[in-house]
Amino acid sequence: MQPRFEINGTYFLDPENSVLAIQAGPGYLAYAVCDALGSKLGMLKWYTAATDDLAGILKDIPGVQDPLQKKIIAFDFPAYTLLPAELNQGDNSALLHLAGADPQDHILNEYVGTDIALNYSVPFTLLNLCIHHIPGASYWHLQKIRIAEVLGDRAGSVMDVNIIDHRFSVVAAKDGGLLLAQHYTYRAPEDVLFYLLKIAEVYGLAQTELQLNISGLIDADAQLYKMLYAYFLNIRLMNAGWAEEPALAYPAHYFTTLKQVALCELSPVI
Repeated sequence: MQPRFEINGTYFLDPENSVLAIQAGPGYLAYAVCDALGSKLGMLKWYTAATDDLAGILKDIPGVQDPLQKKIIAFDFPAYTLLPAELNQGDNSALLHLAGADPQDHILNEYVGTDIALNYSVPFTLLNLCIHHIPGASYWHLQKIRIAEVLGDRAGSVMDVNIIDHRFSVVAAKDGGLLLAQHYTYRAPEDVLFYLLKIAEVYGLAQTELQLNISGLIDADAQLYKMLYAYFLNIRLMNAGWAEEPALAYPAHYFTTLKQVALCELSPVI
């Protein structure tokens, strides 16, 4: 199966000092291999993939059987809940089913800091394939990583938006406090603009002060980006920022979240 995006670096990466970062969501799977400091990108591939294709992709990732390599898998599926940690007691499967989870999905949970519990579902087949083909991997939800990034931002109010095809996810915070972390689908650029303006209105985020960070599969000359630029004063495309990288054939902000996955702190292995 041919990848949608592919970058083959010129760097040799010692497995003992390298990171395999995998990101998987509805209809796609991507991975990157970089050094532990995020300075050198060894390779990157991004697939538009159905469930039937995943086994072939996962087993062909270089070095997955090496026990020394750090491996992190971030799931980007929209069925999840955020709860105050003190309320995260017992079985939350009913909440996840209300959020759209399949009853057959695996349910995982983790914490964002000490205050927020994140419960999420992963398709049954995908998680089983990851366990089989990527031994020793750690598992996260991508929103946990993005929430941590946003809460560490010094801006008074910030909204991070990651766009992949006709889906996008938003994490919003103000004065160091999380306001919202949600996934949406859209058909037209106006839909995205409507959601973001509504979020800004509901949470009192002034368009002239809000820092709007955009990543994912969007181009600077796209109608959607031009539309957002017209309504938000402080807007930027988030460069993935590998310190040393081969000449990229694609905009670096396409892969910002994949870089964030590579640099996140390890969680306990499942």
